[in-house]
Amino acid sequence: MKNIGILLPKSSTHPEIGYDFFFGLKGYYAGKNQTPDFHTANIGFGIDEDLLFSEAERLFLEKNVDILLVFAEHPKVDKIFPLATLFKKPILVVNPGAKYPWKWKTPDYVAILSLQEMLSAKIAAKLAVSQLGIKNGINATNFYDGGYGIGDSFYQGQETSGGQIKYNFVGKHLPAEFDPRPLLEYLDSNSEPHLIFSIFTGPVLELFLQAIQTHHRAQVLVCSQMMLHEIGKKNLREKTSPMRLFASSSLNPNSENEASTALGKYLQEVAKREIGIFSYLGWDAGLVIDELIAKQDLDWTLQKAQLKSNRLNGSRGELVFHPETSHFLPQLYRIHASDKGLETDAIELPIVVSEWEELIANRTNPPQVGWFNTYLCS
Repeated sequence: MKNIGILLPKSSTHPEIGYDFFFGLKGYYAGKNQTPDFHTANIGFGIDEDLLFSEAERLFLEKNVDILLVFAEHPKVDKIFPLATLFKKPILVVNPGAKYPWKWKTPDYVAILSLQEMLSAKIAAKLAVSQLGIKNGINATNFYDGGYGIGDSFYQGQETSGGQIKYNFVGKHLPAEFDPRPLLEYLDSNSEPHLIFSIFTGPVLELFLQAIQTHHRAQVLVCSQMMLHEIGKKNLREKTSPMRLFASSSLNPNSENEASTALGKYLQEVAKREIGIFSYLGWDAGLVIDELIAKQDLDWTLQKAQLKSNRLNGSRGELVFHPETSHFLPQLYRIHASDKGLETDAIELPIVVSEWEELIANRTNPPQVGWFNTYLCS
């Protein structure tokens, strides 16, 4: 029987994250008629590296877990990485993929699975400029969401396609203090179309949409992945109409496969929960865990070679292992919503890998920011 340790986050703005992820993981094993031993601990917002280390060490020593699953972001999660080498047991890091690591190469026995928030933003910006033919861009975010790597990835994508940022708007992240007037005044004085590279989540998202819809319906919102899915989850699409939305995502809202259907059934009938993007991440984490445990007797070099040669069929689509960074890269999708409906297209995995390697080449020394908590956990 598998013995799995899990370090889960908490969030006041998105309290469902850890639970959605855990029940997605349980759904994966329910579909295989397996009941692993789960040993969980809460690590808060992911900013206390001593707590991360002590809980990880406890699960390895006291619970003798076969694998440690950690929902946290760089750089704090990096403190526990030496434990993987010491115990020669895998650590699988999961997160939204919104922050740069200290180093692109992880230590032995450490692998990463994320929603690829930064990579999605880079690809969305690149495709929006090239496919929609709009060169003028605006960065629009707030003090919280703007403190992660998503904005830099938007910049990379639009720059490589010949776009130009004409204006930057960074608003307050608390609803009572949010004031969109500087952005609206800029748009009032510039009638040409713009791509508005937008990163908003939580309560301030609806305020931003209300403001931009009322004043500037002709603009195109190039959304971050989480912003796109919150618009769908909170039924806010009418607040963006008739504006067009453009995004890239690791989850295709128009598509189902065998795994996602089984996940949805488990959540509805057993867990009594709605499905969310972190539920899919939990299911796919179970798939990766099984791969890592199955190869646990091999040294890490051989494990990576075998992982690279085997594509996995996850709940969001295919996953491919990138041995240079030990990331499991997901299938990505282009999403374009307009008054004509929702269009989605798959971005094939070789292109995803190429874009990932270009992102790494553009930031060989990954930039670091002052926000240490796991994205959306605050």
